Amino acid sequence: MTDRLEQWVAAIEADGFVVSTDGCDQAMVDSILACSRTRITQVMEALGDREIGIGSAAGYDEIVQRSPGRWDLPISPQEFGVDERDFPWWPLVQRILGEDVEHSFSGVVYSDPDTPAQEWHIDSPHEAAEHLPAHAMNVMVALQDVSLDMGPTEFARGSHRLTNHLRNPALVREKLVYQHESTSPAMLAGGVDEAVPESYVSEFPAGAFVAFDDRVMHRGLANRSGEKRYMGYFSYRKKGYAENTHFEASRSLFAEIGQARL
Repeated sequence: MTDRLEQWVAAIEADGFVVSTDGCDQAMVDSILACSRTRITQVMEALGDREIGIGSAAGYDEIVQRSPGRWDLPISPQEFGVDERDFPWWPLVQRILGEDVEHSFSGVVYSDPDTPAQEWHIDSPHEAAEHLPAHAMNVMVALQDVSLDMGPTEFARGSHRLTNHLRNPALVREKLVYQHESTSPAMLAGGVDEAVPESYVSEFPAGAFVAFDDRVMHRGLANRSGEKRYMGYFSYRKKGYAENTHFEASRSLFAEIGQARL
């Protein structure tokens, strides 16, 4: 485990992400997927034909549409029936974010068939002009075999060092965090003496995971398959880190339904 952990840490620091097939066993994958599908059915039935925009602020506490046809539903580890300390990536999270690392959120993100790719983005911004260690991390685990046609996540290798809007005045915080058509890996090289980060994408067998620095540029690719693509996720932060750009809804879907029935 020690050698593997050191390799994972080195990859996070150099590339901003690490991919491993040494993830969850099939029983764990099946359990998380079953819980996810139950929650999806409940929430989508409740959503019905209600209007829901794109992005966290336009969503509900129970569901966010990250891009057209790409849905994000928070589910706690307790609801999943898991102990995060049992996951193979837990030692990595502790090494990067500290022994007192805190759980931020978790859930499932799925894309419908024939949905477009996301715009490039980061999940949270840099906190200082100098490059600091990661303040937050995400881990995404495949809940099925994910082929390239299903649109796995694409990463810009090493971009976590280049997405610093406090160091590069050509970058705009809001355009980095909130998906914008002008955002791309190529823009990161503008105004600085850096090469354009190369892209990385791969298939994921069920149970494989990718762990990444919140600041690395990435996007979910188009789902060109005829089936839904499911990924579970578990997100973490350094103790005391409070900024939230992931879930910014100011309304509850279930509360609205309850009020409508009064």
